[in-house]
Amino acid sequence: MKRKNRKTTKKHKDQNKKWSRLTRTKKSSRKHHPVKRKRAAPSRRVLITDPRVARALGLMRREGASASAAARREQMKLETFRRRAGRYLYRSGPGKPWKARSEDQLALSMTVLTSHGPVDVIVRNSRERKLLHRYEFALRMFRAGENGAGAALKTFEDKTVGGQQLITDPKLLIQLEEAGLLDELETFYTSFGAGS
Repeated sequence: MKRKNRKTTKKHKDQNKKWSRLTRTKKSSRKHHPVKRKRAAPSRRVLITDPRVARALGLMRREGASASAAARREQMKLETFRRRAGRYLYRSGPGKPWKARSEDQLALSMTVLTSHGPVDVIVRNSRERKLLHRYEFALRMFRAGENGAGAALKTFEDKTVGGQQLITDPKLLIQLEEAGLLDELETFYTSFGAGS
């Protein structure tokens, strides 16, 4: 009887050792191989361009200025202008004059008028910059009480710049004028050159 008891206790001990080994390996595997959690995809950073680059490109497009003249007027070195303008400044061959492409995808921080007043937004291309400039011109006409200002504003109905809808309602513009919010726009009328 005693021998049988000894055998059973040995069996129990052996089984306990096996279980402890198994649990140890499971625990260690958890430590060394943690569960990977999915992270939210990082938001894409928008590279904001030096506004002088957009103005210099605008000078080249509108006035036919050379790259060096446009850079000089914007107080930049030609090398800096060429590097920052990237593929939107090109030439047909070595030694040939630099030319500006008709459009660009340069992102700039600009001010747009909203129903709550001026807001800084990211304008992502030259098409939107031109649209904003033309809208600014129509706003100046409206503020000066010039003939045809209403018709000029109407052409911008349902148009957006930087995700913000352009305001064309004369009543709302008068309210913003009376609140002094249009005075804050004086700085952005000429900040990016004429239709860069």
